[in-house]
Amino acid sequence: MQLMKRGRGKLAVLTPALALLLIPFSAGTASANTSPGWGDDKPDVIWDCNHGKTDLCQYHEVKAWTALDKRRQVSPVIANCASSRDVTLTRTDTNTTNTEYSFSQSTSVEVSVGFSDKLEEGVKASQSQTETWTVGQTHTATETHTSIIPAGEKGAWWFAPYVHHSQGWLEVHYGKRKHGHYFWYYPGRGSTGVHVNTPVYLKNTGELKGQFYWATWKC
Repeated sequence: MQLMKRGRGKLAVLTPALALLLIPFSAGTASANTSPGWGDDKPDVIWDCNHGKTDLCQYHEVKAWTALDKRRQVSPVIANCASSRDVTLTRTDTNTTNTEYSFSQSTSVEVSVGFSDKLEEGVKASQSQTETWTVGQTHTATETHTSIIPAGEKGAWWFAPYVHHSQGWLEVHYGKRKHGHYFWYYPGRGSTGVHVNTPVYLKNTGELKGQFYWATWKC
């Protein structure tokens, strides 16, 4: 499969898509390529969009869905190993979740405030009257729990946030040619290589939407 990119007056043929995915991610500097899977013979569109080096950075959403994300431990482990009696404990547990940006579900990328605004423009808004998501914002879920730790066991609280998953691609325009072209599509026009995962929150309270879980196990 060939990816096609257009310059002014001609088409540019890129390397096969599978080859692009094999190029490792580099944390890099301004002179190094930090767009994962892109290649040193092409502009570093993520760095350029982060630093205002482009005329346009537009995110195009291809598909999106909302789902319960993986569970994360939100309390310390509470041990009741030496006692012969159950222990009851009341505490407040908190989980904070923010937007995560990645390439092909695995390589996280950093996004600046101005660039996150451009990504937000491309993410479809919530249709619900009670919940929403806003790219770049951080939201918190807080609950007070009364927990029973049986004798000879340990326990902890976990939290799974609801996350809005968006997948698409970047359209990037330069004022002058970069590697021979004004327009670049990262990682390919119509692809789903750019991922924006945003926490879902309740409109009336701003509280992060999700589920707390209590678990115990033997010492």
